Amino acid sequence: MEEAAIPSLSSGAIGSRFVSQDDVESAKSRRDEQWRAAYARLGQEPPKQVDEAYDGRSLAEKLAANRIAKQEEYEEKTKLANQFRALEEDEIMFLDSIREKELAEEKLRKEQDGEEVKGFKEYVLSLVSPVPLSTLTGLLLHGLRILRQ
Repeated sequence: MEEAAIPSLSSGAIGSRFVSQDDVESAKSRRDEQWRAAYARLGQEPPKQVDEAYDGRSLAEKLAANRIAKQEEYEEKTKLANQFRALEEDEIMFLDSIREKELAEEKLRKEQDGEEVKGFKEYVLSLVSPVPLSTLTGLLLHGLRILRQ
């Protein structure tokens, strides 16, 4: 066959839209040189450039990966909230029995403390006055009757 019969992609409207790898690399090096020159004029050192690795995945694949990562992050945040459940009837009864025992112990302790305080007060009064408490209250009541008359 003749070579003239086969159309060339480099000629015509289609060929003008394609860019060779050499053109891309030369444009990148030119842009880097311009940045370095601009920073040199300012007297600063240019920042380190991180070359992004080529990712051959399609946009749909990238978006799906991002969506999965966000979903996993959300699930991780809400994992603690999913750990709680309602108490069952036997658990409620057990906790109530523990609370009742604690209340009974607290009541008993308060009664014992009250008795100890009462005994301490009687002891202190016995040290201060040799007259028994019942006699003092009797005298006070008799004195109030006299004052009322």
